[in-house]
Amino acid sequence: MDLEEFLSENGIPPSPSQHDHSPHPPGLQPAPSAAPSVMDLSSRASAPIHPGIPSPNCLQSPIRPGQLLPANRNTPSPIDPDTIQVPVGYEPDPADLALSSIPGQEMFDPRKRKFSEEELKPQPMIKKARKVFIPDDLKQDDKYWARRRKNNMAAKRSRDARRLKENQIAIRASFLEKENSALRQEVADLRKELGKCKNILAKYEARHGPL
Repeated sequence: MDLEEFLSENGIPPSPSQHDHSPHPPGLQPAPSAAPSVMDLSSRASAPIHPGIPSPNCLQSPIRPGQLLPANRNTPSPIDPDTIQVPVGYEPDPADLALSSIPGQEMFDPRKRKFSEEELKPQPMIKKARKVFIPDDLKQDDKYWARRRKNNMAAKRSRDARRLKENQIAIRASFLEKENSALRQEVADLRKELGKCKNILAKYEARHGPL
């Protein structure tokens, strides 16, 4: 008996190799292939439809040297030095502030008050004028006493104004001493940090070349 007849009588299909190479019966259609996976769909979507047209991601050209950078990457605007607040632990004596403030006006603030170069110039020593002897008969005149009172008031105002400015300069100088000490410490810390950054940059350039 032939092998193929034996297999057909017992309902055994022929060998896989023969089944694969045999053509399909005329009335049967081949089974549809499995649906493509999600990964296949995503890869097909990302691939260009036409081989001659690049994908949209490739159309994004890098920033050229003459092209403007985004706003958040531009150089920051310069800072006004007068707006910088230095943390200084300085609390003047309220009594000294009272002596440095004009009565009825705002309290003197050594952090904001600035003096011009003309105000800080040393003042020459003024010799006291010699006293002029006035006879007693002239002291009975009302004009003499009126002029005397007027001169005394002017001298007192001048002394008070000079003393007020001296007190203000003294408190301002005390505050500037504290601020100068704090700024020196901050400069020392910044120089130390800058030295570390320079060392890191030098090691990077030695290994990978200059930037």
